Amino acid sequence: MNAGVVRLLIWCEALHFDRFEDLPCVLCRKPTPMRSHTDEPVHKVCAEQWNHTHPEAPRHRAGTRDLGTHRFHDDAATRIKQTNVRHLPQRPAPKSPTPATPYR
Repeated sequence: MNAGVVRLLIWCEALHFDRFEDLPCVLCRKPTPMRSHTDEPVHKVCAEQWNHTHPEAPRHRAGTRDLGTHRFHDDAATRIKQTNVRHLPQRPAPKSPTPATPYR
């Protein structure tokens, strides 16, 4: 990985946002509604910078994929959830209407 490039975190899960309370970021001390996977209040950009400056920190992996550090890492990929959608049988296409006879 390029030493000058900061790897961005993928935080899509709702657990990363606390809509009720802003707490001081553990890294910059400014208020944030964001939370890490371990519920630490932290700005996403602060977590990304911390990961960049701590390359020796223990890594969090999913198979062979590096998700970041144990402290700040990507959301794990999830399988597509099964839904309870009923598939209706195919109906025959409606017949074309016959042209109407004009009134006389």
